[in-house]
Amino acid sequence: MSRAVKLRLAFGTDPGLQRQENEDSVLVWKEKAGVDALLVVCDGMGGHAAGRLASSIAVETFASTLAGDGGKGADPNRLREASIRTNTAVHMASMENPEWQGMGSTLTVVAIEGSKLALVNVGDSPAYLFRDGKYRLISQDHSWPAEQVRLGVIKPEDAKDHPMKHRLTRAIGVWDQIASFTDVIDLQPGDSVVLCSDGVETAGVSVEEMWAMLTEGSLEDGIRKVIDRCRELGAPDNVTVAVATVEGERDRDRMRLDRIGKTQVLSIKTVTMPKLKAPED
Repeated sequence: MSRAVKLRLAFGTDPGLQRQENEDSVLVWKEKAGVDALLVVCDGMGGHAAGRLASSIAVETFASTLAGDGGKGADPNRLREASIRTNTAVHMASMENPEWQGMGSTLTVVAIEGSKLALVNVGDSPAYLFRDGKYRLISQDHSWPAEQVRLGVIKPEDAKDHPMKHRLTRAIGVWDQIASFTDVIDLQPGDSVVLCSDGVETAGVSVEEMWAMLTEGSLEDGIRKVIDRCRELGAPDNVTVAVATVEGERDRDRMRLDRIGKTQVLSIKTVTMPKLKAPED
């Protein structure tokens, strides 16, 4: 049985400076759907209205699936099943209207129950684990260059600035089936998990710089600093950040518990499936 942990949660999203719509959707739940915390970040694709719609459907379907499946705990199989339902919902919506065909979304989800973290992701919205001043990518990058690196076709250093860096080989809703990535991690006191859309990297903010800002003051203040920094650099894409930190003895005295309601959702519209109305101009 996983030991109980105390969590601090915070999130923020911003359309950036060059996009008419915020095609990112984010959800953070505390003590709901059978887990202590649920963090979901989706980055929509397919044009202004379609991208926003795809990410909204993805977040809402995933969350409602977990809330209604009767399950409990951070189980990767549970998250995988929810991602399959989510893919079907977005794919069905894309088939309803010619203007939406080809729309899709990334999906990165972290569920925490006690000291156990389960992750599922499709696409290239990253999730990082920060521990003892170091970090590692815990999601799997499903961009074309990253897939080629895993196959041994190109070298890791060749993938960083590859011209096809933003071409995805896996995405929610684009195809009728998906191959998601899942993992399970044992959390330790002081650990932090950060989910974000690729708008942070696109703006030119490194992982190290993002982390430095997130650790200045409260998590909410840190997220605002990250978003402001992205905007200072031009913010060519939407920017979304969601954070969960395990409170530990070493940081309990210096960082306050960020306030978060039982349910908080940003940039999400309620969508009734499967009959969808065409987006208004």
